[in-house]
Amino acid sequence: MKKSRIIIYSLLASAAGVATGILFAPQKGSQTRKQISEKNHQYSDYLADKYNQFIDSVSHPLESIEEETKRLAKKANENVKKAASEVRSVMH
Repeated sequence: MKKSRIIIYSLLASAAGVATGILFAPQKGSQTRKQISEKNHQYSDYLADKYNQFIDSVSHPLESIEEETKRLAKKANENVKKAASEVRSVMH
C-alpha cells in the first residue's frame, strides 16, 4: 500500500475516533455538535495544507524541468542559427 494511502487512512481513522469520543462525551448535544464542527474545520484545514504541500512538491520539479527545457531549446536555436550562418558564409 502506498504511503499516501496509509497516511490518509490513518487521518480518517483518527478523525472517526475523535468524533466517536466526542459523541459519547457527557455534554449537551449543542456543545458536542460545536466540538465536532470545530474538529471538522481543523481537519479540513490540515488536509488542505497537506494537499497544497503535496502539489507544491510535485509542481516545483516540473517547473524546473520546464525552465531547463526552455534554456536548452534557446541554446539549440542559437547553435542552429550559428551553424546556418557558417554554412551560408561557406557557400557564398
